[in-house]
Amino acid sequence: MKERSSWLWAYLSVSFIWGFSFLFMKVGLDSFSPFQVAFLRISLGAVVLTLVLTIRRTKLPRDKALWKHTFVSGLLLNALPFSLYCYGEVRVSSSLAGILNAATPLFTVIIAPLMIASEKPSRRRVLGLGISFVGVITVFGVWSGGISGDITGALLCMGAPLCYGIGSSYVRRNISNKTGILEQSVMQLVAASLLLLPLEIIFYKAPHDLALSPILAILSLGILGSGLANLMMNIVYRDAGPTIASTVTYVIPIISTSAGVLILKESVAFHEIIGAAVIIGGLLLTQQRAKREVKTV
Repeated sequence: MKERSSWLWAYLSVSFIWGFSFLFMKVGLDSFSPFQVAFLRISLGAVVLTLVLTIRRTKLPRDKALWKHTFVSGLLLNALPFSLYCYGEVRVSSSLAGILNAATPLFTVIIAPLMIASEKPSRRRVLGLGISFVGVITVFGVWSGGISGDITGALLCMGAPLCYGIGSSYVRRNISNKTGILEQSVMQLVAASLLLLPLEIIFYKAPHDLALSPILAILSLGILGSGLANLMMNIVYRDAGPTIASTVTYVIPIISTSAGVLILKESVAFHEIIGAAVIIGGLLLTQQRAKREVKTV
């Protein structure tokens, strides 16, 4: 791992951009349909990263089998989750959507052993999963009559982390080590754009009450959220390693909740904050390596 100064700026930038992405989606929905927000975010990100690869004179792989896997991963890691978040945020706050995003590693830990033979759950992981599951129940506030919003919207948002969990495991099994992280990101965004394009044409609706704020929000989602943030995440992976890179997931709910409350004046229930903390605590437990016993002579 390189000096912290070489990657910390990228780590913080990614955390803030992805944390604010839930606010950007909420603002974008003021003028655009949920499907349009998802499509524009993905397609703008694809354009930005394609330009970067062109400047670097880097060519994308032409392997047909790899592209088939990429279309699946593009669906699971981009097209589906972004659409689910956008439709979910029609019904719930951006703060709650960001909190539910913290469940991404939970689904990853659950699904990875089912798709990757080398992934075997330890007792520590099982315990951590149990704690995180309690956190999810706490966020939903099943004992108090529900969450601060529509249950359907919350379930839609919860579907996005599930897609991420399946998608990340699929990538590890079928795509990892076959191309670079940045190239993977470009391929997935291009694939997701092509998957959503026919649906965007069929179900197109003209933007309503078009204003500057929603337009800027969409541009921020695409250029920053799906474009530059992927570039900076590549720096974090390269200079700090995958373990530190994965902790971005724990910072995102803090930023998304702060942005929603301070800027959009959203309300967050106390049990939702406690639930998010419990989820993150359980996930941290699943990632800790068992300490080796040290024998003294």
